[in-house]
Amino acid sequence: MRLVKHKRRVLTWSLSMWCVYAAGLLEVVPYIVPYLDDWIPKWLSILFLAASPIARLIHQPALKENDNDR
Repeated sequence: MRLVKHKRRVLTWSLSMWCVYAAGLLEVVPYIVPYLDDWIPKWLSILFLAASPIARLIHQPALKENDNDR
């Protein structure tokens, strides 16, 4: 296992992290705006969390490290 050197780029641009961010947002928003509690389905955050490992498998060339970074 090798850790990436550009952690900030991975945390902001990887699809799997955006799925986790969306699931977290869907869980927090009803506490901020109670009206949305009935509007947002409960299974939607679970769907985003289930999509996270699938999004991890998608090739993302923007996150590729250069050979000079090693």
